Amino acid sequence: MKFIQPLSFVLTCVAACMSLSPAYALPTPESQDLLRIHNTLPRKASDALFSYSVEWRIDEGEIFRATGLSFLNAAKLKEGTPAGVVTKKLVTSLKDGMVQLDPNWRGIHVNQIADQAEFTISNKEGYSLTTITVRDYSNQSIRYDLPAHSLSAEGVQAAIDLVLAVDVEYLDKFSAQKPNTASEGEIEITLDDLAPIKVKTDGKTTRQLEAEIAQQLTTAHLSELPLYPGLVTNDTRNNKPFDGSEVQLLNIPAKSLTINITDPALGVLTKFKFRDDNYSVKVFEPRFILLLVAALGVAAGGYFWWTKSKKAG
Repeated sequence: MKFIQPLSFVLTCVAACMSLSPAYALPTPESQDLLRIHNTLPRKASDALFSYSVEWRIDEGEIFRATGLSFLNAAKLKEGTPAGVVTKKLVTSLKDGMVQLDPNWRGIHVNQIADQAEFTISNKEGYSLTTITVRDYSNQSIRYDLPAHSLSAEGVQAAIDLVLAVDVEYLDKFSAQKPNTASEGEIEITLDDLAPIKVKTDGKTTRQLEAEIAQQLTTAHLSELPLYPGLVTNDTRNNKPFDGSEVQLLNIPAKSLTINITDPALGVLTKFKFRDDNYSVKVFEPRFILLLVAALGVAAGGYFWWTKSKKAG
């Protein structure tokens, strides 16, 4: 009877352990994170930079990044050229930017929709989008949207950082002194199909323009800290260091954001930060359960040997 009681306890523990079905964190579903971009034709009749960087993370793993870089020139486009031609160039540039990555690290899809002037960026299964940064110096009108829900519902935060085009076009010692204000034109920002807000750019600094935008957009505020750290490289012609202010929209009850700039002296960095919360909980794995069973078995055997030797003595 003395042996039966500890043995019953051991068997009960073993049964309890075996009843624990191992739990695993489900991988991030494909296309859980998605941004659709609608482009138009460039307005500048000179080579103007358009680049965008996408950052993603393997579930509970490393973060990877790719950048697509293009130069757009309105003067080189034939009359009647559809905007979808530009879209194809933009999509191809990001795919080229991922070539250097191992195929197992390419955690995003970038696809043009038919031959239309729109394309999507989305995650593959087991990966999560973290950020998308679009840098446009070509004066396109660009619309960003989510197909199903509002940005706030999807936990997507946005920021608009106005920059001077000369910061990426200026070549030291080969150009005249850089201007520090906009020239002449307008900024138009639209949420969904609401009436757009409009700001005249004439002779204003980028911070002054951002302050006016933040004042007119009730869901926005002017921030002196970036939504997320920018890329740090020696080539500031593409990756411009943060200039100290940007308009942040952290809780937008809208599905789409449209930015239209007509001032050739201005460019815009549009940033999107995605919710990145697919962290799994710690669980009992099968090998842990087997080790526990083995330990209990050793303990039971030791107890049996100890009681037997004590009885024999």
